[in-house]
Amino acid sequence: MKASRLPVRSDFPADAQFVIKEFDVPLVHEPGIGWFNWFTGTAQAYDPAWLRADNNWPAESFGEWVALIKVTVR
Repeated sequence: MKASRLPVRSDFPADAQFVIKEFDVPLVHEPGIGWFNWFTGTAQAYDPAWLRADNNWPAESFGEWVALIKVTVR
């Protein structure tokens, strides 16, 4: 994937979970692969030990999730 392009839904497996942490961190969980932080538009491995029940929630839509990335891409 090119760094200049925002991710699209088809970049991820159908069972990927899109999560928002602390209001502005777009995370994705790809079952069997792991967790990734997409802040700034580049996937970085993410340690899920940082997740707690009160600091993250499922994104309401893929659009909501990718909108967080859009504001962090330079």
